Amino acid sequence: MIHRQSVLAVLLTFLFTSPAFAHDLWLIPPIKATAKQSVVLEASVGMEFPVSVGPPKTEGYPRKFVIGPDGKMLLLKSAGTKDLVSLLEFTPTTPGIQVIAVETTPRIIELDADKFNEYLVTDGLPHIFRLRAKEKTLNQPAKERYRKSPTALLRVGDGTEGEWNKAIGLPLQIVPLQNPFERKVGDTLRVKIFFQKELLAGANVGWQRPGDGDTPIGYVRTDAKGEALIPIAQTGLLTIRLTHMTRPKMPDYEWESFWTTLTVRVP
Repeated sequence: MIHRQSVLAVLLTFLFTSPAFAHDLWLIPPIKATAKQSVVLEASVGMEFPVSVGPPKTEGYPRKFVIGPDGKMLLLKSAGTKDLVSLLEFTPTTPGIQVIAVETTPRIIELDADKFNEYLVTDGLPHIFRLRAKEKTLNQPAKERYRKSPTALLRVGDGTEGEWNKAIGLPLQIVPLQNPFERKVGDTLRVKIFFQKELLAGANVGWQRPGDGDTPIGYVRTDAKGEALIPIAQTGLLTIRLTHMTRPKMPDYEWESFWTTLTVRVP
């Protein structure tokens, strides 16, 4: 029998002695961009934002696109690699806020019991850990299908128009309800989470800035409306991240996880 004290002890062990298992995927927008001129951004994968551990294979992504300020979809192209990052390129047609997005191909992975349990706790999924504890399956391996759908916002020129506050059909998406480019240090940014086009309550949303280390510096749960407040503590790059897991119990896998990040440069 697994007692509550034993479960708590294991949770604390993972939280304070184990590194995070999984890697986020980030789209890093450039500092400046001009309409009708080529824009190059970086795709990075890692844990210590925005440091990449290797160039993502963006050529194989089934979806790569940009939503312009007028709501029209623009072509987002893979443009090779540079050091440990991959490059993506597009040409904005008008000034304003561009929503940049990619979606990876779903993949299946099998993890041994210890790695899966560690990943659940360090990646904001302790409720799945507690479920495994309740079912007495903490000692069992897990097969999981996962996919990632990161986004980034880029302001082109001085324009403020854009589709930045709308869901764009990704499996999991963090949508700001306030213009991030109008937020100041000391403000908060209200965001809403969409999962399969529905609002997601109780999601464990984290945030990171460069230099914060290999785990988010803070987490907050979304409310009944799927909304949360993210603090704006400094200017520059900020990423907001979320992993959501379901249990479809398919023949090839039991668990399915959905990953997303939203990256923006706070002015």
